[in-house]
Amino acid sequence: MTQTIGAATSDVATGATASPRRVFWSAWAGWMLDGFDTAVYIFVLVPALTELLRADGIEPNQASIARYGGYLFTIFMLGWACSMFWGWLADRIGRVSVMCLTILVYSLATALCGLAGGVLTFAVFRFLSGFGVGGEWAAGTPLLQESVPETMRVRLAGWLHTATPTGILLASLAAFLVPLIGWRGLFLLGILPALLTVYLRLRLPEPAAWRRGRESERAPARALFVGGAAKTTWVAAMMMACIIFGLWSSTFWAPTLIVAKVTATGGSTAQAVSLAAFSGVLTNLGTLAACLLMPFIAGGIGSRRATAALFFVGSLAIVLLAYLGAVLVLDSLVLFLCLVPLLGFFTNGVFALYTIWLPELFPTAQRAFGSGFAFSLGRVLGALGPTIVGTLVALTGSYPLAIAVTSAIYVVGLPFIVLAPETANRPLPA
Repeated sequence: MTQTIGAATSDVATGATASPRRVFWSAWAGWMLDGFDTAVYIFVLVPALTELLRADGIEPNQASIARYGGYLFTIFMLGWACSMFWGWLADRIGRVSVMCLTILVYSLATALCGLAGGVLTFAVFRFLSGFGVGGEWAAGTPLLQESVPETMRVRLAGWLHTATPTGILLASLAAFLVPLIGWRGLFLLGILPALLTVYLRLRLPEPAAWRRGRESERAPARALFVGGAAKTTWVAAMMMACIIFGLWSSTFWAPTLIVAKVTATGGSTAQAVSLAAFSGVLTNLGTLAACLLMPFIAGGIGSRRATAALFFVGSLAIVLLAYLGAVLVLDSLVLFLCLVPLLGFFTNGVFALYTIWLPELFPTAQRAFGSGFAFSLGRVLGALGPTIVGTLVALTGSYPLAIAVTSAIYVVGLPFIVLAPETANRPLPA
């Protein structure tokens, strides 16, 4: 094994390259598995908090589950936000090396969630899981963009985001196992992504563009916050904040809303979790459709800014239609389930655009840190969303009303789209 690792390291040092297919599927697998580990919590929030709150002497009613559920969403996202460190590190020690480290962190932390004895220890492990998950994107996206031919770059970058909904879809399917293995068993499955790091370390070299940049004088990280670069950095971060706030304040609450409504009308927890898992399948089929189509949508429109505006407006419209119209006004879970694919298409599918767009905004030497900072700071601000939703639910007793109020974030995001640089039909900057 030692000789093999040495050979892999030697290949990297002498300028080895990997095929676009290998790079794509390696980055895709890492991101898919982090989507799985991220989503496990969504489908077991109610049974997990029912047990953990009771263990801490807190009555697990709808208000307390909503409040603590929001806190834990926020804690995970704050861990995600701290992952801007990984982008800085990936610019210095390499994209592949950091991918391996982040996968190990989020795999171990997710598995440890299954061993938590109370809310506090669970929160610590969720924070660490978020810290690892966030770093995988910061390393994997530049790895792909810098390793494939320009003629394939936009298409493969857009398709890369299919990994996240696929991981969430697998978590949705795995949620059907909860009656058999319990919510703890589902978290323990999160250790499996750690096995991927062995393959990545042995089979994937660092991109040539990063190796060339390492040999030249590297600009300091603070260069991203000076002059014209500062505007790009902050605008990118605010756009990410809006879509993260919107997603985690709307679509990711759908399973919890379903569980709450089913159990409130006399349904069993097992039935409620199964229906919530089914909603996750539908949501992520919609997301997958958006990700597969995104290179063609963005290419057909011919503008990154116009494409973003379309998805922001579409997200606002579908959130209001699904939560206010279907649930609050018509009180129809059937209609809501019919609309959740469109929720996934707009609120989660928009991230495929930013997988293309964010790396185009920064030069190679600062690409991982710039993209990772924008994404991570967006998570800091976006982390307020789940806590606001949880608090509003506790105050009003209504999930759909709380979610509809927070959907105004998409209107807030439109001016930042206008201020962002247009990069369509331009090569990746050196």
